[in-house]
Amino acid sequence: MSELPMRFRCCNLLPQPRRWVLGLALLWLAPVPPIAAAVGEAMPTEEAARAAAEVRIDQLNLAIENLARTDPAGAEQLASDAFTTARDQHYEFGRIEALHNLGRIARLRGQLQAASGYLIEALSAAEALADNRLIAKVGNSYGTVLERQGLDAEALDRHQHVQNLWRDLNDTPGLIASSINIARVFERRQAWNDAQRHYEAALQQYDAYASRERVPPQDVAAIWMGEGRIALRRGLIDQAEYVFTRALKLQTVHQDLVGESAARTGLARVAAARGDEATAVNGFEQALALAGRVGARAEMVEALTQLGRLHLDRAGNELSGVARRERLQHALDFTQHALQLSRQGESDRSVQVGLHQQLADVHELQGDSARALTDLKTAQELRERQFQEQSDARYALLANTANVRERERELIALRASSEQQAKILAQETLLKRALTAAVILLAGIAALLTVRFVETGRAARQRAATNARLAIALQAAEQARARAEEADRIKTEMLGIAAHDLRNPLSSIIGFADLIRTERESMADARGHAGIIVAAAERTLKLVSDLLESAVLDAGQIQLQQTPCDLAVLLADAITRVAARAQAKQQQIDFRAAAGGTGLGLAIVKDLVELHGGTVRAESEGSGRGATFLVELPRLQNPPLRMATAANETDPAHQRVG
Repeated sequence: MSELPMRFRCCNLLPQPRRWVLGLALLWLAPVPPIAAAVGEAMPTEEAARAAAEVRIDQLNLAIENLARTDPAGAEQLASDAFTTARDQHYEFGRIEALHNLGRIARLRGQLQAASGYLIEALSAAEALADNRLIAKVGNSYGTVLERQGLDAEALDRHQHVQNLWRDLNDTPGLIASSINIARVFERRQAWNDAQRHYEAALQQYDAYASRERVPPQDVAAIWMGEGRIALRRGLIDQAEYVFTRALKLQTVHQDLVGESAARTGLARVAAARGDEATAVNGFEQALALAGRVGARAEMVEALTQLGRLHLDRAGNELSGVARRERLQHALDFTQHALQLSRQGESDRSVQVGLHQQLADVHELQGDSARALTDLKTAQELRERQFQEQSDARYALLANTANVRERERELIALRASSEQQAKILAQETLLKRALTAAVILLAGIAALLTVRFVETGRAARQRAATNARLAIALQAAEQARARAEEADRIKTEMLGIAAHDLRNPLSSIIGFADLIRTERESMADARGHAGIIVAAAERTLKLVSDLLESAVLDAGQIQLQQTPCDLAVLLADAITRVAARAQAKQQQIDFRAAAGGTGLGLAIVKDLVELHGGTVRAESEGSGRGATFLVELPRLQNPPLRMATAANETDPAHQRVG
């Protein structure tokens, strides 16, 4: 591209007809190789940059997935950044993964409504991509949210659908996750045999899997945690302790704080079942602290609930009334704290129902039947509200399913329309290719006409500018000629006046000098004649000086030497010298119009004042009443610090007495 300006400069050396032909050829041919090269270089570069950006987004999403159970706040910020970057890069897969991570983090924090929103959007986008692996991955998390919302039937249906997808994909880690989720739903339903069967199926799949490192550690720990809860429910305390301990070790190694909190809660329940109250309390407190570090609200509520239940169970064994009251107060405090925490989030209503029932038991043992009855009524109201919320949620799911199916139908219609448009586009492509050459040719002709039009306009503007400058120059020349004629007229008049004024004193000088030469006069008469001669000579000298000074001013040869001075002192000194000379000659200021003059003095004053940057003007009240001449000189800004001295006054450049 850098050679194009030189080619067009070379065109200016050719005759006009050949220049247009060569210009058309260059316009047609010159841009083609550089543009093709630029496109050829840009496309791989853009593709490489896009691929690199997608790799970074995938790596970020993977890091978020591992960080979510350790630092949910940091993971949430990274997930938001990943979502924004993927959206800006139009990387749909990365955007869906970021939404999935945001949903998982919200679920861990107990924000079930937000989690549901993120996961539904991610699931819809994954279905639009028709990526079954991504659909199954997001579906696992969405089923868990449905489970937390108390929608067991919908959660079970979702997990079974996802399990079928994993089976079609022959993905063992996915099958293990689905088996765990299904077992957890049966566990919520207290269908212990079905839950045990699915946990064992997940464990068998894990043991038979060759690439066990691909199975997430939290899924392996979830199998052991599920078996531990069922064993504890069945009174198999040693077995429960064994599997809880295995889960705790695995979660500690992988720094899964949420899972570690759940495992410590399980071990504390084992200690409580054995009657080891100190170990149980310590375990529950450790679980509560771990859950509080990551904001895992569900695990915090579980630990507080178990602490309250522990003190409630021990209160019945206390013989002392004081100890019994303290136990019941501890049970009340932990249970109320758990209830308050559960209300802050969006936990399952069944959790709050159980907490109110536990509070009713505490109040009953405290002898407060009124509060116990209030808690039982609240529990009943919560059951009814839970039923209504579950019904609303089911209706919302049905509506969402209908919307998804409608979008699927729209997508099918869009695909059919796209295929039809592709056929039409293929037909139009041939026509476009045929028209391309004509369009390019017309564009070249239009470009040449545009250049021609621009050059014509530029030439017209140049002619107009030249004519304008010529008119200005002619006007200036005319004004200069008029000024020259006026100056010549004034000069002629001035010379006439000067010739008259010079002739009279010179005649006097010659006449009286001739009288003195004849020596016919007495000495006194000779002195008188000499005085007349001197006066005439001085007048002549002054007239000649004025003429010369006027000529110098007209020629612009006077250079000012401006120095600071005290104007009052300067004027006083000038008046003093003039007054002394006038008194010596016994002269008075007497002006008569009949005496006449050359008029050079006022002109010289005007030129000198303007040379100083000042102004001179005259004021008069009328004919016969005299005139006042005002001279205004500018004051210098920031003058030098020194003042004019007596030595300056002797400088001829500073002496001007009119």
